[in-house]
Amino acid sequence: MSEPRDPGPEDALPGDTPPLAQVPPALAEPIVRKKNPARLSLVWIVPILAVIIGASLLINTLLQAGPEVLIEFRTAEGLEPGKTEVRYKEVVIGRVESVTLSDDHQRVLVGVRFDRSAAGIAVEDTLFWVVRPRFGTAGVSGLGTLLSGAYIGVDAGVSEKPRKRYVGLEMPPFVLRGEPGRTFVLRANDLGSLDVGSPVYYRRTRVGRVAGYTLDPKNDELTVQVFIESPYEPLVTQQVRFWNASGLDLTLNAGGLTLNTQALTSVLAGGIAFERLPGSEGQPAAPAGSRFFLFDDRRTALAPPDGPALTVRMVFDHSVRGLTVGSPVDFLGIEIGSVRSLAPNYDPKRKRYPVEVTADIYPLRVGKVREAMLGKAEPDAAADLLFLKMLVDHGVRAQLRTANLLTGAQYVALDFTTKAARATLDTSGSTPLVPSVPGDLNDLQPQIASIVASISKVPFDEIGRDLQGTLRQTQAAIRELSPEAQKALAEVQRTLSSVQESLARLDRNVLDETAPMQRNVEQTMIELQRAAQSLRALGDYLQRHPESMLRGKRADPPVGATGEKAR
Repeated sequence: MSEPRDPGPEDALPGDTPPLAQVPPALAEPIVRKKNPARLSLVWIVPILAVIIGASLLINTLLQAGPEVLIEFRTAEGLEPGKTEVRYKEVVIGRVESVTLSDDHQRVLVGVRFDRSAAGIAVEDTLFWVVRPRFGTAGVSGLGTLLSGAYIGVDAGVSEKPRKRYVGLEMPPFVLRGEPGRTFVLRANDLGSLDVGSPVYYRRTRVGRVAGYTLDPKNDELTVQVFIESPYEPLVTQQVRFWNASGLDLTLNAGGLTLNTQALTSVLAGGIAFERLPGSEGQPAAPAGSRFFLFDDRRTALAPPDGPALTVRMVFDHSVRGLTVGSPVDFLGIEIGSVRSLAPNYDPKRKRYPVEVTADIYPLRVGKVREAMLGKAEPDAAADLLFLKMLVDHGVRAQLRTANLLTGAQYVALDFTTKAARATLDTSGSTPLVPSVPGDLNDLQPQIASIVASISKVPFDEIGRDLQGTLRQTQAAIRELSPEAQKALAEVQRTLSSVQESLARLDRNVLDETAPMQRNVEQTMIELQRAAQSLRALGDYLQRHPESMLRGKRADPPVGATGEKAR
């Protein structure tokens, strides 16, 4: 099978007239035109510049941007994305970029972007807090944020490990890293009126502040951190004592009323004071972090070491009203302990209700007495018990005495009693029992009762009747003596008039300058002066010529002879 083809002239049928051939016209010479190159329209310049500027800004932002971190806070008060600044030493180092809630909706997550220059601040131990206006006992802070708004403060850490998430502080730290000074730890029984920022004094000069305090619930221990500013940190040695100087320390004793306070600030906001022990000069400064005890007052802080306490019991058969926990226990007027507890008891043999008093005493407080009786000064529980036994054998007994007649307060006195029955220290129980004697109030009550009984026997009615009779007789005698008294007064007046006249005459005859007696006295004084001069001349002559007492006075030589002899 052949392929189809187009019909040609040879295929024309007979009788067909062939078509006329068409000749194309001649082509004209082409004209070549050079086209101008395309020019950029001015309309595109502005968008291109905008793209270039935006790209440069984006690149610059990416190059300048530092790390981004998340900080947790309780609240976002005063924080605004894109506006709130992050400052370190009052230099802006970043801004807040976002503020969102945590997954549990309990905290606020604040996204912060640092500048590249501050990239090294986002490390492990860096601290963050919100700076707002704060008013407290430590003073007023953050007032500048009233106009500029709140910002996030930073205390840069020293770690090299980077960190992306932090928990912000609710209060600014009172001691910033790099601040010259040292921090010390004080163990305390009670915080009192102390607070963060309370001042620390040395010789009534402010040298530091309270940086914080913590209460350990497991160990039931309260610790206070104090910061001593430079250059005062060398004042703290191992031989210093701290005490709570809050409020007023008012003491009433035999020396009178004593009022101690450090400053008005410590009265209002609390404070701590410290002082060196006597004889501790030249001690090296204590290292940072050293631990001390915070005493309640200055007297307790500077007292000699107490040593271990010895717990004793005392039983009193009479009322202990006025004796409380903390009441002093003294020995010969020296306080050596305090009462720990009071508890009533029952004695089935005597069918009485004695009161058992437990006290802590410190034998080291008696000093040389203990050392002389035991021959040793080192603290020792067995030696302290032996010392107490020796005191009881020498007649020491426990006795309640009145400390204040106005308040009725009592204390326990361990004193020597001559009338006490012989007794020894009972050590059969876990706590030694010190024998006791009745207190001074119990001796005073029978004496008062005896005095009252004697007074009741006085016949006051008869005395009153006798006194009334005596008064009536006295009044009658006065009435009878009234005329005589008037006569006596008249005589006295006449006598006084005579005395006045005599004194006037004496004044005229004696005291007046022109009186004869006055002139006679002056003449007499002149004669006495002349006699004194003669006696003085005689004495001088006898001193030069003592032989005249035997031979008499020699005759004066003639004037001419005296001159020749002189020549």
